[in-house]
Amino acid sequence: MPEHRQLSRNIWTSWVGYGLRVALGFLFVPYITSTLGDARYGVWVLVFQTINYFVLLDFGLEKALLRFISKHLGSGQFEPINRILNTAFNLYLVVGSLIIAGTWLVATFLFDYFQISDPLLLSEGKAALVIIGFYMGLRFYLLPFAGSLGGFQRFDISNWLHMLEDLVRTIVMVALLVTGQGLVALALVILGMSTLKQIVAIIWLKRLYPQVRFAPGMSNRATARELLDYSRITMGITLSWLVLFNTDSILLGLLVSSAAAGVYATGAQVMLYLRNIVNVVASPLAAAFSTREAAGDMEGVGRLYLKALKYTSFLSFFMSSAVIIFARPFVALWLEPEFAEAAEVMRVLAVGSAFLVPQIIGEALLFGVDRHRLLLRALLIECLLKIGLSFWLIPIYGLLGMAYAAAIPQVILYVALYPAMMARVLKMPLAAVLMSTVQSGFPAMFACVPMAILVRVALPPLGWPAFAANAAVVSLTTIAAGWFVLAPEDRAALLSRIRSKKTGSE
Repeated sequence: MPEHRQLSRNIWTSWVGYGLRVALGFLFVPYITSTLGDARYGVWVLVFQTINYFVLLDFGLEKALLRFISKHLGSGQFEPINRILNTAFNLYLVVGSLIIAGTWLVATFLFDYFQISDPLLLSEGKAALVIIGFYMGLRFYLLPFAGSLGGFQRFDISNWLHMLEDLVRTIVMVALLVTGQGLVALALVILGMSTLKQIVAIIWLKRLYPQVRFAPGMSNRATARELLDYSRITMGITLSWLVLFNTDSILLGLLVSSAAAGVYATGAQVMLYLRNIVNVVASPLAAAFSTREAAGDMEGVGRLYLKALKYTSFLSFFMSSAVIIFARPFVALWLEPEFAEAAEVMRVLAVGSAFLVPQIIGEALLFGVDRHRLLLRALLIECLLKIGLSFWLIPIYGLLGMAYAAAIPQVILYVALYPAMMARVLKMPLAAVLMSTVQSGFPAMFACVPMAILVRVALPPLGWPAFAANAAVVSLTTIAAGWFVLAPEDRAALLSRIRSKKTGSE
């Protein structure tokens, strides 16, 4: 299959899978929050924010696998691919074991430091943490072969498997909550579903590429050094991302309460859903950037980056504007009254996300062309700013203090530093990068905001039908404006596809 068609398939299946995940979350989050309550749901959030720190033990190897498998795949060389896979397997045996042991130690000796007053709830949280730790360890054991479909440019298969896992897991979890089961049962479902999906992925990979061999003896130190040289920078990036996106509820759990952590997490989760609309295509784009860079086509890398930046800027400014206007009625309809402050969290975070989301494309580029050291430096600056602001603003503003601490550094760095960094890597004028955002982001905002205000006044979103009508009108208006943002060649291609489908239907 031609590269552009496979990339297109990888991207649209990523969006379909993510759309399913958002839909499931939209239905499941209000159910789990109302069933568990804010304190118990807060403990569930703290379990996952704790376990996410153990992702650091990955040492960035997952990104290295994507980089080197996609690089060697272009030349059809399976011997180095097999060396990479089996070397990674041996490394992940150690990583997985450390995670299982580490989560047990945290559950036993450190989990008591969270502000959880109910001893039974504390005990339940510890047990869930141990099970999720075992799930994470087992995931790493199987990751080199189960998680490398993306490196082989088959994100489409990986996405379908993720969709099936998400759907079945959500159904089973709802059934367990209906019968009164708690955090331990939910953790066991996650363990079981993930393991099953990974086994299916390994079987599928072997059928597609019989040249792939499980032979731990092929592992060697030179390959391990190659992987670790690339991944050591990625490890620092992973740590930075954890600080940026995984400390919020932990800080609130330590400084305020588990209930505050749960309320904040619901608002932050919605913003994560919106960011991931772009984030889910970052890995396919990183692989595409890597393949073009390996072929010496940096001009093609630059063209792909600018086009992706232009379209994601339009999407980002539209989503952020809509969140600022509709967050309060959305949360009022979606969640219980005790979660009302999540709307204000969403509105503050939306300001930072408007500028953050487009630069996800830049992050994918830096990984793809092996310039991710620059990304690490930028993220370290953002981490220092966020942590410093957190300890200053949380005691003053509570939940909103945490949101301000997250959004302020994003606005500063993603407006100034990131565009300059991308222009330097691609050897293009800074104005070209900035204009890609300005020429598409501001039209999206100017199309969305006035229409959103008008439709809210004409039809107040006091129920789900009225809210859906508001969203439909605003979305259609903004999509219509997006037609003028499309590049001429993309506009022509879209028209040609519409005409061919129309002809085919006749």
